[in-house]
Amino acid sequence: MGTGDEDDDARLEGRLGAMHEGRDYQRIEVISGRRTRRSWTAKEKAAIVAASAEPGANISDVARRFGVNRGLLTVWRRQAGLTSWEVEAASFVPITVSASEPVGAAVRVSGADDAPASGRIELEIGGARLVMTGRVDTGLAGAVVAALRGVR
Repeated sequence: MGTGDEDDDARLEGRLGAMHEGRDYQRIEVISGRRTRRSWTAKEKAAIVAASAEPGANISDVARRFGVNRGLLTVWRRQAGLTSWEVEAASFVPITVSASEPVGAAVRVSGADDAPASGRIELEIGGARLVMTGRVDTGLAGAVVAALRGVR
């Protein structure tokens, strides 16, 4: 007669052998009741949002790393004033116009009201370049040139 330990070892070995014979494994998930929501502390949220705000950080990767839903992280980022679609406010750059030619100089504008619709006009005045294609009204072209030169 064998000892109890030997019998237990034999039974365990038999079970393991039978388990590996078929090589068919199935995954079974046990759902134990209702899924509960995770409560995040303000400190945890701040750390996760800070990680997502680092240069080059991918929001999806950060969310996955911390086990947070990407949508929830986006909400936290929006609440913190961080959004990926932030646009800088429009600003104007001051310019100065200096006349390199006399103010009253004549400007030749090629084209006329009966010009073909496929024409092209190129103007270069004082370092500024203007290209107009299609039918161009001579009055409009003259006004543009005058504006470029600072003449009114």
